[in-house]
Amino acid sequence: MSKKDEIKKQADAAADDVKEAADAVKDAAEDGKVSAKEALAEIADDLAADDAAEDTGKGAKKKRKKRERTPKEEQERALNAVKRRKKFKYGALATAITLVVIAIVVVLNVICNVLDSRYNWNIDLTSSGLYQIDDKTVEYLHQLNSDIEISVMADESYFLDNSMLKVVDETLNRFKAESNGHISVGYYDLTKNPDIANSVKGDYSGELTLGDVVVKSGELVRVVPFDEIIKTTQEMDYQTYSYNQKYSFVGEQSLVSALMGVTDLHPVKVAVINKTNGNALYTSQDEGCMEMLKILLDKNNYNVTEVDIATDTLTDEYDLAILCAPYNDLSEAQLAKITDYLNNGGTYGKDLIYLGSPYQQLTLPNVDAFLELWGLKVGPAIMYDSNDATAQRVQTFLSYLSNVGAISEIPAVKATDDELNAGFTGSTLPVVAPLCRPVEVLFEANSGRAVAPLLTTTDTCYLFPLGESSDEFDKDAAEKSAFNVAAYSTTTFTSGSETYSGRVVAFGSAWFLDYVVGSSAAAYDNADYFVKMLNTLTGKESVLTIAEKSLDTTKITVTEAQGKAIRTVTVFCIPLAVALIGIIVYVRRRNR
Repeated sequence: MSKKDEIKKQADAAADDVKEAADAVKDAAEDGKVSAKEALAEIADDLAADDAAEDTGKGAKKKRKKRERTPKEEQERALNAVKRRKKFKYGALATAITLVVIAIVVVLNVICNVLDSRYNWNIDLTSSGLYQIDDKTVEYLHQLNSDIEISVMADESYFLDNSMLKVVDETLNRFKAESNGHISVGYYDLTKNPDIANSVKGDYSGELTLGDVVVKSGELVRVVPFDEIIKTTQEMDYQTYSYNQKYSFVGEQSLVSALMGVTDLHPVKVAVINKTNGNALYTSQDEGCMEMLKILLDKNNYNVTEVDIATDTLTDEYDLAILCAPYNDLSEAQLAKITDYLNNGGTYGKDLIYLGSPYQQLTLPNVDAFLELWGLKVGPAIMYDSNDATAQRVQTFLSYLSNVGAISEIPAVKATDDELNAGFTGSTLPVVAPLCRPVEVLFEANSGRAVAPLLTTTDTCYLFPLGESSDEFDKDAAEKSAFNVAAYSTTTFTSGSETYSGRVVAFGSAWFLDYVVGSSAAAYDNADYFVKMLNTLTGKESVLTIAEKSLDTTKITVTEAQGKAIRTVTVFCIPLAVALIGIIVYVRRRNR
């Protein structure tokens, strides 16, 4: 046998010895009959006997010089081999688990990103729920069955880079996520894509500007200007005699209204009679009321046309006509147009809303005679409430501009139990009647016409005659009673099995829709009442009412004790806990 073969044979023999020693230790530990030390000693003796027998058989062969291991050395060698195998096994297992966990995390991250882009899985931690949308909005979006394109006239970074405007992007994402795939949202930089405005605005005749939102479904288009998404108001600081700007988000309400507008295939058409021979019918004092009226009609998806009663014709294409606060009397020919419109060739089916004003002429003979035929009369006085417990202090548009402060003794009114009020369920907010003239019901039924009140005051109100000086008026001596703020008259005509009807609704004052009062949805319920009454009158689906959200920054003040507690937890407690866990894990692994 060559020297090389002999060395290989000895190496194989040594390996077999190690394996036998390891197996002996394992068997000893499992059986519990022989200790590991005794097992190793027995193996050592056997090996020694084998070596002796081999040396005797070879006779002249030179005795091996290799030093034999003691039982203790063999035991240590076997135990070390077992430890190495355990370390390798646990190390490989730990590496495999780590790789599997990393793979799972990567896959879950990809899945979550895909789902978040579709369903917008974000949590709103703001105290006011700034980035949430109303439950009523969610319910409406779930019911959409038309595809809608929302085009924003700005790059998305325009909203994301501004903490105040981020709510716009978040709201649009939530609209998209809750629409079951019916809403798509696109952002377009007008400076980079100047032609995009013409391609998305449809028949909208105005010019699109930065931040405007175009809502389109088929051929129907609604444009939401940026100032109807972020509303800016000014409040006087009487300490510094300067104005503070306040910002609020009203975009959810405006966007829902636009969505309803482009999915309404049969909009109600309204003729707003506001001119005669090209001149405004109303005075400058009533201008804010007229503006609020048009805003409410537009936001609630009424198709509005401004009509010059002297030159235009009230055709049957209009479902409703509104005559708002005429300063001067209308001519008989002009009123004949209104009468013909209401008669509608004997089929009726048309309605008129009339709003008086404290700033119009005290008497309007032709207009007054027209209303009296319908059993209605607007009195030449203003209603006030003498009861401090029920009276309201109301800021109006005119008092705001003139800095005279809020107007006191304004009546808070209640809706009657009438079918025309069925859509208004009421709320904790008051409905007020600033600078309102009383509406008298002349008869309950006459010549096929039935008259009923809609809004009434408490019985603690009194009338202040228009044109009378306040110095000459004694409110304590004035008669206290309940008065009507609004009433309506219905005329019916039956032909065979068909019954036709038309209505005239009279409000004592256009200031019921004062610009400040109508805009203060968080303080007064006037706008909500008017719209719901209007929807019931015309049979139109009601637009959701969503409260505005303040965008003013809220600062979180941390006390000194809270600061110390936060510092202790973040600087000491958390690092010590991490270090302790690491030590425990290290010691446990080392002792294995």
